[in-house]
Amino acid sequence: MTNRGKAEEVILCWWPGCLWGSRIRQIHLTRAAEGICSVQIEYDRNGQFIWSAKHGGNGGTAPHRIKLEYPHEVLTCISGYYGCISKNERPQIIKSLTFYTSRGKYGPFGEEVGTFFTSTTTEGKVVGLHGRSSLYLDAIGVHMQHWLGSGQKTSKISLFKKF
Repeated sequence: MTNRGKAEEVILCWWPGCLWGSRIRQIHLTRAAEGICSVQIEYDRNGQFIWSAKHGGNGGTAPHRIKLEYPHEVLTCISGYYGCISKNERPQIIKSLTFYTSRGKYGPFGEEVGTFFTSTTTEGKVVGLHGRSSLYLDAIGVHMQHWLGSGQKTSKISLFKKF
């Protein structure tokens, strides 16, 4: 069995956008053959561009950078697959991620094997990410800010967590 390191559980957000109304500018993730290793977010907070801490391990030989057409493009949904690292090991990790925006789709990043998941596709935008990580990304979820009929924001933020 592989030593996976101590898991890091993040309860609210991996980045503080959902708390302060910041906007996602770009997403950086790394992956290995086994699955997604890490994720890091750059956001705009009142004109300041700030990177979140990197969540996950330092492994991975395939880095990917998703640069949104800020401020006109917003993240609206994530989907992916999760499963065991290998057939003989029980720990489950995020194997693949796909990001959907108001302008299209980025990914899939990683192999689409295992159990499929998706966040709710509603009128709104992702305002925060949360999850659990160790040497790999073990779980991921989103905080959504929903829009009313004509694009008006609501103060209600909903939560989706996969796994």
